[in-house]
Amino acid sequence: MKKLSIALVLLVFSFVLIAFENTLAPDIIDFAANQQEVEQLRVWLDDSEGLFMDALIPEFNKIYPNIEVQFQHMGALDSRDRLKTYGVSGNGADVFMFPHDHLSLALAEDLVYTLPTSLYTTLNAKILDVAMDIATAGTRATADPKLYAVPISIESVFVMYNRNLISDAEVDALETWADVIEYSATFATDNPGKQLLTTNSHWADNYYLQAFYSAFGWRPHGVDGIDPTEVGFESPALANALTWLTTELKPVVTGNNAHNSAGTTLFEQEVAAMILTGPWAIQGFADKLGRANLGAIPFPSMTGVDPNVVADVKTFAGSQMVAVYKYSQHIDAAVKFVEFLATETAQEILYTTSNDCPALTDLSGIAGIATDEFMQVMLAQLATSIPMPTIKEVSFYWAAAETMVINVWNAAADIATEQKKAESSYLASKALGS
Repeated sequence: MKKLSIALVLLVFSFVLIAFENTLAPDIIDFAANQQEVEQLRVWLDDSEGLFMDALIPEFNKIYPNIEVQFQHMGALDSRDRLKTYGVSGNGADVFMFPHDHLSLALAEDLVYTLPTSLYTTLNAKILDVAMDIATAGTRATADPKLYAVPISIESVFVMYNRNLISDAEVDALETWADVIEYSATFATDNPGKQLLTTNSHWADNYYLQAFYSAFGWRPHGVDGIDPTEVGFESPALANALTWLTTELKPVVTGNNAHNSAGTTLFEQEVAAMILTGPWAIQGFADKLGRANLGAIPFPSMTGVDPNVVADVKTFAGSQMVAVYKYSQHIDAAVKFVEFLATETAQEILYTTSNDCPALTDLSGIAGIATDEFMQVMLAQLATSIPMPTIKEVSFYWAAAETMVINVWNAAADIATEQKKAESSYLASKALGS
């Protein structure tokens, strides 16, 4: 009898539970099924004030709410060395940023995760060709292209000028570098103590000088800049370029002074009317001189300037790259983040917060860029630019090239001799580096 009573009680209790469950079911939240674990992603970007990332992260989390981005400012030139030190300990970044010419080094140091083929296909259809050429490290034209990083921005050198010193009409008349050189004498006579042109760097900076080298038919590492077997310092085309630079351009920019005697200060102090520069300098010049007083043009043409000129100006195109650390414990989340950087949303945030030029082919959706004089001039320049070499051997090019130009520029050293010395220096550095 007692067992029967217990059974009846249990039966009634079961019916009550079922009824209770059916009543509350719509309001019950199944945390196990609906709440996913938050994944933390460490990101190193060169964003000193955090303006870009402050705006970017909320937009990223609208799509990926379960990825928590932990941002740390890291200079683009520092990220590789820091990652080599801290990456293996687990205290490095999952995503890191570096400039175009560090890609080959990052690959040689085994730091970069090769991004999915599907992402390559997506970006190949929406990113500027020259930026994709850099991000694929010379593999884009092969049967098996590899995407090593996402180009977050694109850049080239161009010319800015001060309307307080030279009018738009006067600048428009400078169609070729022969015009620039001829007008320099007139400008100096009409404006005592001033000069027409200076540079944002120095006159042995081969990133800038490539515009002139290209006109004479020369670039380092072969026709496409991807030949690891040669650098080409002893080329007659380079000799012709160096001859023109030091006999025609040098007299009107530094005269008898050294390669680094005429730089940014002359433009900022309104001593020089024009300057070879890039997008990194726009905001600083605008703050000092007033944006309305500044204008911009692409490099004047080299066509017909010298009998040895075989092409027109082709500047180097550079790009800031964002890559996934090869040994990250959060590869999938990291890939999602770098993929998001190539969206129109992210690229517009980059432009509005950093004044960097998006790497997208179609910029019609980026508010304000269509009327941005400096961005439009740089984009026009980029239309004929060539990609920075990304093979690891290029890291041995820069120092040898700079020393070559300094010796020719400052001491009128024999060009052929300096070319041979540069080739020997390059080969020695390459052998030591290997």
